[in-house]
Amino acid sequence: VGTVVGLLSGYVGGAVDSLLMRLTDLVISLPLLPLLIVLAAVDLGKMGLTLAPELSGIVRIVALVALFNWTTTARIVRSSALSLRTREFVRAAEALGAGTWWVLIRHILPNAVGPLIVATTLSVGNVILLESVLSFLGLGVQPPTPSWGNMLTGAQELLFEAPRLALWPGLMIFATVLACNLLGDGLQVALDPRARIR
Repeated sequence: VGTVVGLLSGYVGGAVDSLLMRLTDLVISLPLLPLLIVLAAVDLGKMGLTLAPELSGIVRIVALVALFNWTTTARIVRSSALSLRTREFVRAAEALGAGTWWVLIRHILPNAVGPLIVATTLSVGNVILLESVLSFLGLGVQPPTPSWGNMLTGAQELLFEAPRLALWPGLMIFATVLACNLLGDGLQVALDPRARIR
């Protein structure tokens, strides 16, 4: 979602850019965690959507992340598209009669993939934390499907008798988020041509 919004906003510009960026600003201005808690608590069965119980929590988390976690990617891709649309190879493709989608997919997107990969790896940590919080509160993935948030919920009653039940899921969340952030930092350095020159 963020990639499509960013590409269209950065390349087309004008009223499309203003509209898409105001939509992005609107989503950014929403208080994310309280909104996700309210939306995660909505009963899908009352809305006529019936899913298998073991899938409903996973589908809900994926839908909430897709609806509200695209704004950073949209802004990063937009800035890349803004700088790339004035480059010579894009102007040459336009002069040869290439359409908007052809230019976006064949010329802008491949050159914006570096910042996009970095943004994706950095957002993985946010998604893991979000899922853990919602599962800890009982609004995310439901047992018996395993989740680190579910493990922490079950461990809070036995915190003094068996602290390792809370220690290991917490350490795994910490290590995974740290690893994703370090991977994003490493990819940012590896994909930045100016960093290789230095």
